[in-house]
Amino acid sequence: MACLSVVITATMDDLVWTTDFESIFRAHYARLVRALTVVAGSPEAANDAVQEAFVKAHLKWRRVSQYDDPVGWIRRVAINKLKDEHRRTGRKNRAVERMGGELRESTESEPVLDEMDDLLAELPRQQRLCIALFYVEQLSIAEIADALDLSEGAVKFHLHRGRERLRGVLSSESPGQ
Repeated sequence: MACLSVVITATMDDLVWTTDFESIFRAHYARLVRALTVVAGSPEAANDAVQEAFVKAHLKWRRVSQYDDPVGWIRRVAINKLKDEHRRTGRKNRAVERMGGELRESTESEPVLDEMDDLLAELPRQQRLCIALFYVEQLSIAEIADALDLSEGAVKFHLHRGRERLRGVLSSESPGQ
């Protein structure tokens, strides 16, 4: 019977924790989304960031609930998510520019960033890795060689071959060339 009461007590504690989290979620979710929509410029991006922040808070709720300002922690996590997404998109756009390509517009007039992923997916693994690390992560030849356990010459070779293949694909898709 003592074991049963411990289980019931733990379950009651979990209910208290969950109720506390739910009340904070209900009180602050929509407000955070509205505030971050202004920052992100997109309600979808703001919603994703706030949702992910609340998921992280829920997973760590025993610790987060002890903070002086748990909602501030959630807000900071959401803002950091937006910053990370902004940096990732910027790196991807700069990579496309550095490779001499242009983002083609979809029929809905949105840039098709996945198009670059599709092009890179056609490359052999080593070329794809080298291209991504060089243009997106902006690592040096030496850093790529170290990360992939290759010689610097091999990295240069894979970059060269990858660029050639991408140029061939991009030029064959461009009208009038």
